[in-house]
Amino acid sequence: MPMTVFVTDGDERPALAIVRALGRRGVRTIVGDERAVNLASTSKYCSRRVAYPSPYDNCEAFEQFLLDFVARERVDVLLPVTDVTTRAVCALQEQLGRRTALAVPPFDAFEAVTDKGTLAEHANRCGVPVPRTCAIEGIESLDRVIDRFEYPVVVKPVRSRLQTARGWMAGSVHYARSARELRDLYARHEYLAAHPSLVQQRIVGPGIGVFVLFNRGELLETFAHRRLREKPPAGGASVLCESQTVPDSLRGHAVSLLGSLGWHGVAMMEYKQDHRTGEFFLMEVNGRFWGSLQLAIDAGIDFPRLVCELALGHRPQLAEPYAVGVRSRWLLGDLDHLIMRLFKSDRSLQLPGSAPSRVRALVDFVASAADGSRDGIRDVADPRPFLHELRRYVGEIAASAARRVLPAPSGVAVDR
Repeated sequence: MPMTVFVTDGDERPALAIVRALGRRGVRTIVGDERAVNLASTSKYCSRRVAYPSPYDNCEAFEQFLLDFVARERVDVLLPVTDVTTRAVCALQEQLGRRTALAVPPFDAFEAVTDKGTLAEHANRCGVPVPRTCAIEGIESLDRVIDRFEYPVVVKPVRSRLQTARGWMAGSVHYARSARELRDLYARHEYLAAHPSLVQQRIVGPGIGVFVLFNRGELLETFAHRRLREKPPAGGASVLCESQTVPDSLRGHAVSLLGSLGWHGVAMMEYKQDHRTGEFFLMEVNGRFWGSLQLAIDAGIDFPRLVCELALGHRPQLAEPYAVGVRSRWLLGDLDHLIMRLFKSDRSLQLPGSAPSRVRALVDFVASAADGSRDGIRDVADPRPFLHELRRYVGEIAASAARRVLPAPSGVAVDR
């Protein structure tokens, strides 16, 4: 019988990349998410779909589902995809490991890199450059340090997802050009005002992603890409990226930073390269699969296969050197990037002065259709995921337009 792999978070792009990569190898993939019909579950390579309790709203129910499901369905390998589900699997790995195979880091190691404040401290000890960082415990402590900063600064919660009594709350990265803007950010956002956060030096330059696979602290495989466009434009998810060789210094960073934590499985190390000095600064580490996973697969490194082999206790058969210069595009994400560039000011987008003009952004968007870029979702041999994403994208645009046009119900104030 073929191997069975359970992939969580089916609405995420890396889940789709995993399902396609394993499905093409004859692996039976089960896709789970809060909704049974999602991006990865519409792929022809998905053998079965299942809905589970929300890991964001009901952590205990989700964890119990995992324990029961992998045992009942005799799942060979469990692959979590997002921060929240990976954290749950890391925390339960002793119990889950008696029922299925895993390749995830120790829970303490995952927590150490997911908390950006702890990560910055660990990076400093390992000699890995990070932007100048100041920890803020909440809005009450801001005034004691606000005059120390050299603006502009980057403001971020210590975690991308914050666990609260009401479930998991998402936080965003912001920019502030003055002390007044900084105070306003903390006044407007609960996840900054009431939770630990960081104020960091802003590094302007291209984004570099380094993707790694470790076996109990031993570095097995690396891959790197350069972000050419992001959503939002000032920095965020990659919508156009290109494979490149891994700089030797960044490979060394991976060994010293993650190797010392006994890392096991995959991780993404996100850098900014200062456009003035060329120095690389570590921005964050994601202890999970990454959004542009399909690029690594297209370039020649099948990380899903390698992780499954590692989980099953085998020494992964490593690939030949991957192809450099391969491009991957997320079309609808790139369209969002273009719309923001065309209809929002550079100031509101917090773009640096070196950002391309609106005309240049439009020309680059059109040119990407003919430059050989592959698409992380569109696939003529497996078209349904893109059609699913497109229907949802159009539906969200229509719903947004309706909210702007239709009158509000009586007695309900509209926030403009």
